[in-house]
Amino acid sequence: MTKNQTLAVLGMTLFFIVFSTISMLNLSLTTDEGMHYTYGTNILNLNSDRLRYSSGIVDDSKMPITALNALPAKLATIMPIKHLKIILALFSTARFVTIMISALVALLVFHWSHSLYGFVPGLISLGLYIFDPNIIAHSQLVTTDLYCVSAVLFCSWCLWKFAHHRTVTNGLILAFGLALGQLTKYTALALYPLSMIALVLYDLPVLAEAFKRRAMPVLGNYLIKYTVYTVVTVLISILVINVGYLFNRTFTRLSNYEFGSNTFKTIQAIPVISKVPVPTPYPYLQGLDQMLVTNSTGVRYGGVYLMGQLHSNGKGFPGYYFVASLLKVPIAIQVVLIGAILVYLFDRKRRESFLANEVFLFVPVIFYTIYFNFMLNPQIGIRYYLVVFPLLYVFIGNLFRNWACFSSIQRMASFGLAGYLIISLLSYYPHYLSYFNELVWNRTMAYKYLVNSNLDWGQNKNYLHQYMKTHPGTIFEPSKIVSGQIIVSANDLVGIDDPLRFSWLRENFNPTGTVAYSYLIYDVSQQDLERLCEVRKICQ
Repeated sequence: MTKNQTLAVLGMTLFFIVFSTISMLNLSLTTDEGMHYTYGTNILNLNSDRLRYSSGIVDDSKMPITALNALPAKLATIMPIKHLKIILALFSTARFVTIMISALVALLVFHWSHSLYGFVPGLISLGLYIFDPNIIAHSQLVTTDLYCVSAVLFCSWCLWKFAHHRTVTNGLILAFGLALGQLTKYTALALYPLSMIALVLYDLPVLAEAFKRRAMPVLGNYLIKYTVYTVVTVLISILVINVGYLFNRTFTRLSNYEFGSNTFKTIQAIPVISKVPVPTPYPYLQGLDQMLVTNSTGVRYGGVYLMGQLHSNGKGFPGYYFVASLLKVPIAIQVVLIGAILVYLFDRKRRESFLANEVFLFVPVIFYTIYFNFMLNPQIGIRYYLVVFPLLYVFIGNLFRNWACFSSIQRMASFGLAGYLIISLLSYYPHYLSYFNELVWNRTMAYKYLVNSNLDWGQNKNYLHQYMKTHPGTIFEPSKIVSGQIIVSANDLVGIDDPLRFSWLRENFNPTGTVAYSYLIYDVSQQDLERLCEVRKICQ
């Protein structure tokens, strides 16, 4: 790259860091951040035991990787410089760590797209990432979502490199990448089989030819290689997971685990297997077991809501993330993604590189799309689905690989979409967790489509307090049916935890405004209330 090209990439990445930091400053603690931060602190204090909720339920989602977020505050305890000590101890600093990790992801998106398609495509892929409001929103939080995004992208890129250049160094980097991914989220477990599938598909032409010629030595050689790759990766993963969880009760026999899921109870009941010492730490397998319990029972996350329908039994909606993406991904990004897919499908020359390049993008995208839409029950936010976004943004670069040959109309359309994306992004500043695209034109009605961490994750409490302070007569979530100006959080309004509590309000009135989009304002007059009480007989 030229010096100017390098400056352009670094400048866009720096903009992302600054913009994400500024728009994050007034965010209140979200529902999950406190426990993520606490677990990260515990890891630094050499305690990797799983956290428990007040109900006694074992937590299933807090992971060692958040020790990175807790590290600045830990350093503050030994820092002699007073002002630096204060800065390091701020929760904003803990969040800034996630922003910096996301900035590295942005650079990798550019690098991979640049390697595949050229500088302009790489720059466009980078732009799609840094101007995605969903990416910005979750880059600002102390959670594991963005770390898992980075793990999926990094491992996919490492696998692509290793497939093309089977060196020991590339293989070890891939193995360590897969291992570190296990410290981010259990979602990364799927990277093991997905990596093998993508690698076999890459080797498929050679394997097919060898099978056709009945060249058994060649097939045997590949089988030996795959076996070695697997063994080395498993050994490195066991080591890294143990280090991440501080070797907490490693080699505990399976029979001594307290499982809650039917899957692990069934395995535990097999006499031979139950006596086997498990080579991973106790809290690692304990969390995986609890994750299965959460997915099957719905315990811990309440109801699942989509388009006005609430599933209180913990079951998800087939296609949930298709709808969530349609409403929350900027329309400009959707347009270029559809264009990239169509051009790729109808251009035979582009498709010729599929097994060499795009297979490493689409194997994880296809799997996670199927899994999250049809197999995962805790559908409580597009944040789970973010793992496919950077992969898609790399692929979109394919659409612009012939930028020099673009006509004036094509270039104008591209710049127009870029402008539209930026305007849509800025229109929600600084409330990016609550972002919906223009298909939800009336923002006060966004709760009718999606809630949970798509809209209301407790991130806007500071804005609520400011509003209540300047509007002293406002009633926040009244315990009974009343008149006046009423404010209710989107989650409570639709009944995520209690469907009946505010049914009188949502079924009979429409909000007149919002506080930071996640709190709904209702103006209920005494006359409207008396009329409701008389007609509906619900005020006794």
